[in-house]
Amino acid sequence: MSLKFKIAVIILVFLHLHGGSQTYAWPVDSPRVITGNYGEIRPGHFHTGLDFSTNGKINYAVYSIEEGYVSRIKVSSVGYGRSVYVTHKDGKVSVYGHLNSFNSNIAPVVKNEQYAKRNYEIEIFPKPFSIKVKKHEYVGLSGNSGASTGPHLHFEIRDGQTEVPLNPLEYFSIQDTVDPTITEVGFYNLADTSSPHYLASYKVELKKNKTYAVKKDSVILNQGILGFAFSGFDQFTPKGNTNNIFSAKVYFDDRLIYSHTLDNIDFADQRFVNEFSELVEKTKTEKVLFQKCFVPTLHPLNFYDQYKNKGRILLTDTNFHKLKLSAIDENANERVIEFYFKTRKLNYYGKPSINSDVYVDCRKDFMIAKKKLQIYIPANTFYYSTGLIFENTIESTGKIIILPTDANLRTTSIIGFEVPPKYMRNKSKLVLKSGSNVLPPIVNHDSVFYSVKNLGWFLLDQDTIAPQIKTQMTQLLFKKNKKTESVSFRVTDELSGIKKYNLFLNDKWVIGEYDAKNDLITYFFDEDSPKTGDLNFKLEAEDRVGNKNDFFRTLKR
Repeated sequence: MSLKFKIAVIILVFLHLHGGSQTYAWPVDSPRVITGNYGEIRPGHFHTGLDFSTNGKINYAVYSIEEGYVSRIKVSSVGYGRSVYVTHKDGKVSVYGHLNSFNSNIAPVVKNEQYAKRNYEIEIFPKPFSIKVKKHEYVGLSGNSGASTGPHLHFEIRDGQTEVPLNPLEYFSIQDTVDPTITEVGFYNLADTSSPHYLASYKVELKKNKTYAVKKDSVILNQGILGFAFSGFDQFTPKGNTNNIFSAKVYFDDRLIYSHTLDNIDFADQRFVNEFSELVEKTKTEKVLFQKCFVPTLHPLNFYDQYKNKGRILLTDTNFHKLKLSAIDENANERVIEFYFKTRKLNYYGKPSINSDVYVDCRKDFMIAKKKLQIYIPANTFYYSTGLIFENTIESTGKIIILPTDANLRTTSIIGFEVPPKYMRNKSKLVLKSGSNVLPPIVNHDSVFYSVKNLGWFLLDQDTIAPQIKTQMTQLLFKKNKKTESVSFRVTDELSGIKKYNLFLNDKWVIGEYDAKNDLITYFFDEDSPKTGDLNFKLEAEDRVGNKNDFFRTLKR
């Protein structure tokens, strides 16, 4: 019995036991095109659902996949935007995100809550069965709300007890006869237990028997403790979007040493993507995304199927050895690469990447006050124990440096310092910039603290400028187009970002729909809007360090 046939049988048995794929309805009234799959590697997180194409347009009907009840409704300016959660009798929860609007049973509930809370962004947990839905019942229209980068439906299936997203492709029948593609294989030096270091990589080519081989005749390295990695993708159709590969198995001299399957990714482990994968800059013009087939010191318990010695390859001689990678998609399509490699030197010890000031045991809480800098790193934050080096030149240059930059953090850590006299007057306005991130301060007497998600270079800045508010809607434009359905305001902030806002029409609070990615707050006219007379708009905006601005605009009907 072939491996491909075995996997197909396992998947069919799984689907039969879970009663899923044969009964669930398709969730959107658009062509059956999937543009993003479960487990796809995104910046800072794994994709935990399926993205269904809506042809770059909004307002396709979205349906409940099965009978159930609405158990959660959320409206956010980021994330999934407008989203609906439906609990089903089999214990699963289906999620529909980035919607443009809700159906007539859900929309009034949302609007009432928004006015009651005087907030566009709300989260509701209706009583069980208070909003029932039937199989294939319309729940809303597809859209581009939240952090969506283009119109589509984001769809998930979650375990109702744990809230862990499951791989939806195990519950739907999708035609897929395309084997995964492997483009490159790589090796990491694991002799330094503090962190893996990229060593080398090799292009691969497809042979006539549909297996891959390394383009070089042989792979010769200079290390004795190695980790394997690969770069590749999967497609549902030959010209379809490139998605991630469902499962990978690694064999060393025909012995299975590593296996993972992307079917059960907890939200708590989203940032593990930064350790599981790495975008390697091979040259100034070439970057390759590798998936590591070895296991860090700390890792998600349910992520790996099997591993021996954490997937590490320990060479005890300088002979050639066989390495095999099996890449498998959800439909049991498989692609294999086999090649031989060796090492010239049995180096078992790595050189420390930095001359550390301190050593952090990843299993323990770490706290230090040194160089006028306070650092707190909770236990289980780093995936590896590591050395740290840090410098505090806030007083002279406004900079803090904490290395190494390649130490990935599972959760946030805290850094703080005493405010220098020249900044004391504006201590509540002191933000810390890290790349594109701007962190607001937590003020404690004469010290400020910041919650950070990465190490590296931090630059202190003062945010004293209030949000800027503009609108292109003039009286002339408003009068010219009598069928105007909305008025939009562009709200931007130079540093810390928008924290909250309130929109008023003729001194009454109204719903302003915030589209954070486009810096827009929009009021939509409805049955409650004034039909004649003056429309006196007032928009209040406040950033994350307390700078405020009010904007006024009067339009006449």
